[in-house]
Amino acid sequence: MLQRLAPAKEPGLAGAVRPLPNRRNPMLLAASVGLTALGALIAWQLYGVAGHRTPVLVMARDVPIGQELQAQDLRPVALGLDAAVQALDASGKSTVIGRRAAVDLKAGSLLSPAHVTDALVPAPGQVIVPVALKPSQLPARGIQSGDQVMATAVPAGSAPADHPARVDRVGQPDADGLVVVDLVVPATDGTALARQAAEGKIAIVLQSRAG
Repeated sequence: MLQRLAPAKEPGLAGAVRPLPNRRNPMLLAASVGLTALGALIAWQLYGVAGHRTPVLVMARDVPIGQELQAQDLRPVALGLDAAVQALDASGKSTVIGRRAAVDLKAGSLLSPAHVTDALVPAPGQVIVPVALKPSQLPARGIQSGDQVMATAVPAGSAPADHPARVDRVGQPDADGLVVVDLVVPATDGTALARQAAEGKIAIVLQSRAG
């Protein structure tokens, strides 16, 4: 019996699946381009910071507020800094030596112009009186170093007393919520203010910050 032969199939074509058309999602394409651009921008910024290092001054050891800075207190370090960061250039080290620490300076910290001063606190004829105050004895907006204030005392059995003062430092609240404020006052007022502060009968009046 004769059999009809099926046409022979070419090798490699049996069961072959035609590839789907190459269609790209426009949103995925845009996202890919955006991520590539973002990565390039970040890399450029990191390269720019790392490649432009500035020699600046950092603290080699702790220096308490008011103490004169010595050469051994400072060391130069090359850092990549943002332009907004305030720092003292290492080339000006000689201009810093002999000036005083305006705040407590810690080893390893970056030295900025605001950290040094030529003023001695307290100056001759002045004293610093620590006053522990409750939140209700302070302005709600708070006070800060340099503020001109009036320490108003109302001691029991005595006439009220006003003491013009300047805020030197403001401490952090303790476990009882009390804030210790160091006030710079004339030496003639120091003893009376300290006695009134011990009685807890003092409120701080904030004067204008203008000028």
